[in-house]
Amino acid sequence: MERALRTNKEFESLWEKLENLKRLDSDFAPVGNHNSAHNTDHLRTEITDRLGFFPSFFVPALDSPALLENLWRQQLSSYFDNPLPQLFKEKLAFCLSRYCASAYFIVTHACTLHQLGISAPYLRRLIERIPPDAMDIEQVRELLANVPRPIGTWPEKDPVFEENLMTCCAVVFLGLLGSERCAADLRDILESERYGYLTALLASIKASHLWAEAHPEISPANHPAVRDHLDALIRKEPRLNEIFHNHTEVLGPPFKSGSKHKIPEEEEHYRELFENASDIIYTHDFDGKLVSVNRAIEKIAGYTQVEALQMKLAEMVAPEHLAAVQKMTDPQIGGEIPLNYELEFIAKDKSCITLDISTRPIFRGGKPVAVQGIARDVTKRKKTETALQEANRKLEAWVGELEQRTREMTLLNEMGDILRACLTTEEAYSVIVRVAQQIFPVQVGSLYVIAPSRNLVETAALWGDPALMEPSFSPQDCWALRRGRIHWFDNSRSGLICRHIHRPAPEGYMCIPMMAQSEALGVLHLIQPDGIKMTDAKQRMAITMSEHIAMALSNLRLHETLRSQSIRDPLTGLFNRRFMEESLELEIRRAARNQRPLGMIMVDLDHFKYFNDNFGHEAGDLLLKELGALLKGNIRGEDIACRYGGEEFTLILPEGTGAVTRQRAEFFRDAIQRLDVHFRGLPLGKITASMGVAVFPDHGRSAKELIEAADKALYRSKSDGRDRVTLAG
Repeated sequence: MERALRTNKEFESLWEKLENLKRLDSDFAPVGNHNSAHNTDHLRTEITDRLGFFPSFFVPALDSPALLENLWRQQLSSYFDNPLPQLFKEKLAFCLSRYCASAYFIVTHACTLHQLGISAPYLRRLIERIPPDAMDIEQVRELLANVPRPIGTWPEKDPVFEENLMTCCAVVFLGLLGSERCAADLRDILESERYGYLTALLASIKASHLWAEAHPEISPANHPAVRDHLDALIRKEPRLNEIFHNHTEVLGPPFKSGSKHKIPEEEEHYRELFENASDIIYTHDFDGKLVSVNRAIEKIAGYTQVEALQMKLAEMVAPEHLAAVQKMTDPQIGGEIPLNYELEFIAKDKSCITLDISTRPIFRGGKPVAVQGIARDVTKRKKTETALQEANRKLEAWVGELEQRTREMTLLNEMGDILRACLTTEEAYSVIVRVAQQIFPVQVGSLYVIAPSRNLVETAALWGDPALMEPSFSPQDCWALRRGRIHWFDNSRSGLICRHIHRPAPEGYMCIPMMAQSEALGVLHLIQPDGIKMTDAKQRMAITMSEHIAMALSNLRLHETLRSQSIRDPLTGLFNRRFMEESLELEIRRAARNQRPLGMIMVDLDHFKYFNDNFGHEAGDLLLKELGALLKGNIRGEDIACRYGGEEFTLILPEGTGAVTRQRAEFFRDAIQRLDVHFRGLPLGKITASMGVAVFPDHGRSAKELIEAADKALYRSKSDGRDRVTLAG
């Protein structure tokens, strides 16, 4: 208490000396000269030139040039020319304005901060922060202890640092308990020069408060920031209106640094917080004996305060954590630096509780004498973390299985793509074996194909031990072919065994008929090694694989003698230009025969060169892929989507009228605008497309005429500003 009062007196003495120096400077200044700095008009012009207006704050001093000079120079040197960051000065002055009876500063600083980009809710939170108590001060000092000393460059983008710094300034400004320690912290963090600027700023703010309180006629109304931002602040945060009009009652009475009852009230408030805190707050000596503890020890650990004060930490801690207790009670460790531990404590009922402990040494005469700590019960949190870890392990296993299935599906899709490109069944069989060995590495498998005579099933592809497989058999020897559905044999239960299985029968096997257009093409046969059970996921994968193989073999039988040609664009997966032109001729003849319209949409990506130039051709390819997927996923089964060339695409809509085709074009234009494509983590930005619409027979009766009409409409869209749909004229 005596230190706090002494700090307050030293602060007031500093301000008194500053005022005496300024008065001395005024005494030596020339008087009676209309052209001197004491001339009111000259000073008013100087203030207006510097600030852009003449604040009402200076109006009461207009009758005395010397007083106006003194008041302006003090504000100029301590506030306006103070090299501390402008935003910090405004925030600090705004926070301290709650302790001034006049509303001038709370309004003007709030509007100035809003002009600087500070939001209304943040301003309300700043001004409504309760005056710091002992617990707040210690927490702030602990946070500031982690800040490098000195700070070097001012961390203007660290609002937490500035708010903690402002709390320390408020303690010094109000002369609260702990102001001496806060002043020392400020001096260490800021160094002497910046600390001097800070104390000058605090002195200036205190003097300004006294001046404004002594002149209640001072109004913020003519302040430009108030005129421009007050209404907006109140609209965004109506609570500020009440604060601005009656802040001394809304926010509570300001604390005066000279209050005789402040320190005892602060200590009583601290005592209430100490006893009623939900965390254990304690002090122990370097023998590990508790010398003080609050009532939370009974709620958390079951010990009464009397019982706890008769115990040592080592008696409460689980044996495996005694090494941490030794560090906490070691003057060379626990007496030098703050420590953080998570310890297992034994409660009075012998149950185990987990406490998160933060400690700091207590010094007397520069020597550590005890350790103060806060212990929070995190038992529930630890149990939750354990449960979460278990859930994460299960999730990881599930994710691993999912990734495995994804890889298998990728392989399967790759196999399907390759099978569609195969020219002969021999090529297809080699592809099937390669993929099957990767998807079913522990199985012995065979692909049987029914001979053209339909009376024999022969081995077409094989992986694993060939001695376990019958090279050929009759269709009647397989239950899957006879029944036309999957036959699964599990030795753990009775079941029918196919006659093509070697004896003794394996523990499990699967025969999957490969069906295409209601016709059996063959059998996919898998034998599971002994002791390894085929999972449901593997069974489903085998079924899917057989479907892919059946479809591929069916297509190969239909087209094996025909020349294979590529009909799709490899990048987008859409049909290529050649296929489109052939299809368009066919569709036009069909439309003419049925006397039905045929719609055509020509799509061109806007500024496609921009994406290639700024993000690279890979990004351009990705954009084309995304557009191809969009078109393919939003057309009817009978519609034809093609990549016409470069960044141009074509849609053919059988029976599409002009209105319907234009409507579909508008749909795709909007859908393209909503595309959110990222390349290597970077968004490509807004994507638009220009479109031209033409309809058979209105705009052309041949494929060439229809394409030309749609193309001309597309270029009209381009020339009219892009990102639009134009119907052929």
